[in-house]
Amino acid sequence: MTALMDDPSQALPDTDTRALFETALTMAAAAKRGNVTAWAEAKCARHDPDALAFLNSVLLGVLIENDAVRRGVHPADVWAQLRAGGLDEFG
Repeated sequence: MTALMDDPSQALPDTDTRALFETALTMAAAAKRGNVTAWAEAKCARHDPDALAFLNSVLLGVLIENDAVRRGVHPADVWAQLRAGGLDEFG
């Protein structure tokens, strides 16, 4: 695993990583519930939008790879499966 995946805060732009993490979790929970209003409110909080987008991407990558390892599948295979299956096969 790369240093980025081991410690995502090392690669983030200079910002409050904990606040970004809380915002990312709020956005994810709202999106999972289909609550677009709560998702948009969290997204529009006072954060660097690039830092928030980057952290969301890091978190998604960690979740995908951790799930692969938990299931005994090589992470590279899961990335390929996700790309091949598309959105309909996700989650």
